[in-house]
This record gives sequence, structure tokens and C-alpha cells, in this order.
Amino acid sequence: MRCYFLLFAFVFAAFVAGCRNAPAERREVIRYETQAVEDADRNKLRADLTTLLLGSANESADEDPHVRAAAAQGLGNLGDPADTDALIDAMAGPLADESTQVRMECAISLGKLRYSGPLDERRLLVVRTLRNRVAFDRDASGRPLETEFMVRSAMLSSLVGLGGRSGATAIHDIASRLNRDISSSGSVFTGATDKGLLDRCFEGLCDITGVPTREAAAHRLTTDDFGKHLEWWADRISQMSDN
Repeated sequence: MRCYFLLFAFVFAAFVAGCRNAPAERREVIRYETQAVEDADRNKLRADLTTLLLGSANESADEDPHVRAAAAQGLGNLGDPADTDALIDAMAGPLADESTQVRMECAISLGKLRYSGPLDERRLLVVRTLRNRVAFDRDASGRPLETEFMVRSAMLSSLVGLGGRSGATAIHDIASRLNRDISSSGSVFTGATDKGLLDRCFEGLCDITGVPTREAAAHRLTTDDFGKHLEWWADRISQMSDN
């Protein structure tokens, strides 16, 4: 009798452990398949990852947010710009994912897709979407639709990675809006995280434009009028040669 009890306990423990580790194992499978996929199988894998992330007509999105995040990360690593819309839908669409991690991975992946060039329509769509979602998409009361610092920071990082004049202009727009919010005594939706995002904007502008950080910091310290510092940056951006 004791042997049967011990056997049952062992099997039950193994079953529980297997259930607990299943999502982690699935994430590892996604990472492996993304790295090892053959060209002939890429579209099938992209479709499978999109189903995990968003669901399909016949299947729901994966219930585990870590698996959905791994799917979003996988789409970014595959780098096909045709997945732009799927990543935007999960990050900022009408049914945006409720998981902060998933939205953050979508934001990161949008910056990793291999767009054809500065004027690629999908790239420009991504730049506009990231710009708006960080600072301009608001509800009726003026509250940003995306409030999580990690997601907004990932969006800014992707804009920096996309670069070019369009990326720099988008970041300048974000900095201008954040500065207005922070400076407004009537704003109830700002805090320390917005100040952190504003600093990240200026760091990103240095990265994109090539302006030395020390030069930008020196100018920022020489004026009490933040608007003038933003004008200074606008002038630097206007001197960029690409789009």
C-alpha cells in the first residue's frame, strides 16, 4: 500500500512540476524555432506566432502573457515588416494586450523590423504610432492611454533605433508635449516617470543627431526657458540630411 502511495505522490509531483514549467518550455521552443527556422518555413512560423499573440478566426490568443510576449519577441527577431500591423494591434489597437510585458515586447519588436528605407510606409506608420502612443493618445479626461513607464520607454527606444529625421522629429514632438504636461499646474496625469521620459528623449536626440551629450547638456543648463532648448534641438534636427 505504501509503495502505491509513494508512486502516486511521485507521479502527481511530476505532473504539477510539468504543468508549472510548461509555459517556460514553450517560450524556449519559440526562441529556438525563431533562431533555427529555414526560409521555407518562415511564413508558417510567423503565422503561428501571430496566432499565439492575437488569436485567429478559429483559435484564441495564448492565455499565458509570457508566451504571448515571447511570440511578439519572435516576430521582431524574424524582422518581417509585414508583421507591423499585428504588433501594433497587440500594442496599441482597440484590443491592445492587457499585459505590460506583451505591449513592451511589441514596442521593441516594431523597432527591429527590417524596413526598406526611411520612406517605407510601414516604417512611417510605426514612427507615427509610437509617437502618438507615448504622448498624444489620450482619453476624454486627458489621461494617456498608455500609462506604463516601461512600455513608453520601450517605444522611445524603438524610435531612437529607427532614427532618421522622422524619428528625431517624433521624439522632439514627444519632448514638447511632455514638457507642456510637466509645466502645466492643472495637469494631474504627470509624475516622476514623465520627467524620466523627457530625459530619455534628449538622450535619444543626441544618439540620432550625433550632437555630443556634453554640448546638449551645456545648452540645457544655460537657459531657464525650456522652450528655447527645444527650439535649439529643432534647429539641429533641421540640419539632418535624411528622412
